[in-house]
Amino acid sequence: MTDICIIGGGAAGMTAAICAKEADPALDVLILEKKNRLGRKILATGNGKCNLSNRACPGCGETLDFFERLGLVTRTDPAGRVYPYTEEAGAVQGALTARLQQLSVRADTCAEVISVEKKDRGFRIHLANGEIEAEKLLIACGGKAGPSFGSTGDGFRFARSLGHRVKKLIPVLTAADVKENVEKLAGIRAKGAAALYFQDKEIFRETGEIQFTKTGISGICVFDLSRYLLIPEGKSLENGFDDYRIGLDFFPDMDEEELEQLLIRRQLAGLDGEKLLRYLVRGPVGAMILESSKGDVKTTAKLLKDFPLSPAAVRGWDFAQVTKGGVPLDEVDAETCQSRLIEGLYFAGEVLDYDGPCGGYNLQHAWETGMRAGREMAK
Repeated sequence: MTDICIIGGGAAGMTAAICAKEADPALDVLILEKKNRLGRKILATGNGKCNLSNRACPGCGETLDFFERLGLVTRTDPAGRVYPYTEEAGAVQGALTARLQQLSVRADTCAEVISVEKKDRGFRIHLANGEIEAEKLLIACGGKAGPSFGSTGDGFRFARSLGHRVKKLIPVLTAADVKENVEKLAGIRAKGAAALYFQDKEIFRETGEIQFTKTGISGICVFDLSRYLLIPEGKSLENGFDDYRIGLDFFPDMDEEELEQLLIRRQLAGLDGEKLLRYLVRGPVGAMILESSKGDVKTTAKLLKDFPLSPAAVRGWDFAQVTKGGVPLDEVDAETCQSRLIEGLYFAGEVLDYDGPCGGYNLQHAWETGMRAGREMAK
């Protein structure tokens, strides 16, 4: 028996446990984590630096206050991304773990939940080696992105079994594969902008670093683009991306006419043929563009501003950072994170239908919903 059972010892679950126990130290709070340690996915975020929030998030201040109480010092980069001062993800995971221990929160690792059920009073949680009954239950076991960290979609299964809907699950913040052969460009990084077009209408554009892979493109701006690269209703994986086009702009600070004039000046200076794009873009990129333009200056300028790629797929759950879809937000009270269908049931983190761009937004959502759920469960 326990007062509060939290399924999932990640960002949202650990935060909820801390806030519940701080609100009422007499409560018995239990975290069930199927991996062998708490907060494993936190250690991998932000390339191991843990971009834990963003100054643009309305709830950023509350998150920073929370971590300051835990003794964590942070720093903010020029883009508003917040990191632990040492830029070590282990500092975030360590601060959370230390506070859980200080509060005497129980945490069972290697504890895989098989199923959950609603009882007349509270919930029964079935594990591989026993059962637990809890007055209140928080499902915070993540989405499906990064299954090696334990995010295998269990929370969606539990939510369905308790009567909740689950919106279509899609891997996002991930790389894109393209139909064109770009293997010769693999490993090249270029500053520029990535735009996404649907039926020739631009629906997304972001400037950043574009990274070419053997099968497509990657980089933060491409990750953010993947949130909009969705298969339309009625289409399949085979034809679902046919109406999309990606355009790469290697000179986002210049318009096409300015770029054309620059190329003309270079030609007049004797920089013709393969020399035309030397020092403007990386060699293999320039070679591919000149091959397509046949050396025509106007066409070359157009391709530098809008290099077309045809998306074939997005990289799957093993590569994605976040899950799009999940428990619909209209089935959960936004202020308390309590289910609108079942009293005493709560949701926090990636199991909810929320996905934000790169830059700390998704972890901010995890801390924020974890805090709300924890404080409410303690009432």
